[in-house]
Order: sequence, then C-alpha cells, then structure tokens
Amino acid sequence: MFEYAYDLSGCAYPVIKEFDCADATALSKGEAVLLPVAASGTTGIVTAGGTTYTAGYLGVTAEAKVASDGVTRIKVYCSPTAVFRAAPITTTVTASASATVWTDSTVLLNTTGDAANGGKLKIKGKAAAATGTFSVGDICKITDSATNTLTSVFAGSTTVGDSAYFFPPIGSLGATMSATNALTLTWAATTGTALRIVDHDLDNNKVYFMFALHRFANATA
Repeated sequence: MFEYAYDLSGCAYPVIKEFDCADATALSKGEAVLLPVAASGTTGIVTAGGTTYTAGYLGVTAEAKVASDGVTRIKVYCSPTAVFRAAPITTTVTASASATVWTDSTVLLNTTGDAANGGKLKIKGKAAAATGTFSVGDICKITDSATNTLTSVFAGSTTVGDSAYFFPPIGSLGATMSATNALTLTWAATTGTALRIVDHDLDNNKVYFMFALHRFANATA
C-alpha cells in the first residue's frame, strides 16, 4: 500500500477530501485512484487506478471500501503536491555473473535509454552459491542502464539469485504500479509518466513519490 508522507507545499497536515464513488467499487486503503472526467457515466466518480500509467491521478485513498457495502463516498489524500511512501522494487539477478552488470529480465523491463542512471541498488540477499564479496545492505550507485541491465560495481561479481532493492533516480519518471492494483511500485515494460520519484530512505527501504500528472493540477484528460 501507499502511505501519505508529507506535502511539498509545506502544509503541516494532509489534505483529505471525500469524493463520490460507485457502491459496487472495491478499494483498498492506500490505493492510487482516478477521478475520470470524460468517460460516459463515470465523470466525477472515483475509480481504481489500475494500469493507467499516463492519466492524471486524484491521489491515494485514506480508507478502504468494500464492494456493494452501501457506501458511495470515499476519503482521498488529494493534494497535487502530496508525497507518498512505498516499498522499493525488488530485483533478482536472472543471468550472467558480472562484476559490473546486474541483469534481471523479469523486473527491469523499462531501463532502456539510461532511464535508471543515477538510481541505486541496495543488496537485499545473496544466492546460496553466491560468489560476490559484497554484503547485504551495501549501496551500489547505478552509472548506466539498458533493457534488463543496471551497471554498477559488484565486488566479486553477481550470482543468479542475488537480490536487491531498486531505487529509481530521484526526479525520474518511469516507475509504474502493479498490473492487478495500484498499491505497489513496479518498473514494467510500459513506460509510466504519472509518477515522479521524490526521495529515497535507504535505511528504512522506502521510495517517496508524487503524482507528476494530477487531476487538480495538470491532467489533460
């Protein structure tokens, strides 16, 4: 789930408002949601964010809603300058031992074109047959990236099964949300333009982001 962290405007309290939603809609607490204005029959009605990575989001739910519970209003953190925290993306080496390249053909599908340059990896775990001399908790700065690969320095080389937390570059777009809900960050094949990375908490393994496209700021559709 996504958690409210703070507001870049300096506001000392979160901005939470109630919005209409359909009785049949089910939403989790901490889920990114939309407020469509063009779809027939759903204009002004909160809907789940889903896989809409290029739309203007309304914000993140401050409460849960059960489908068909008779409730037709939902509270949402809706400030355009609100910042939210989330767990970082976990990446696991899938091929090729290397002292300079981290390869993951499952998670790192949108790192082409230097999209991850300036981000960081934090070593989460080492494979049973690990050959690397790096340690769990080590921070590796990403100096280059391409499809499925991140370039850094990995002492003794990576091993298939090594895992790390991936922190996308601060200021970057490209992070998206899971295909089944809008509760977790991913770095999928589909390029996202709705989320912007704001900060990292490397000690507590958190990524901070805001909505680069927001219903009350710059959404165009």
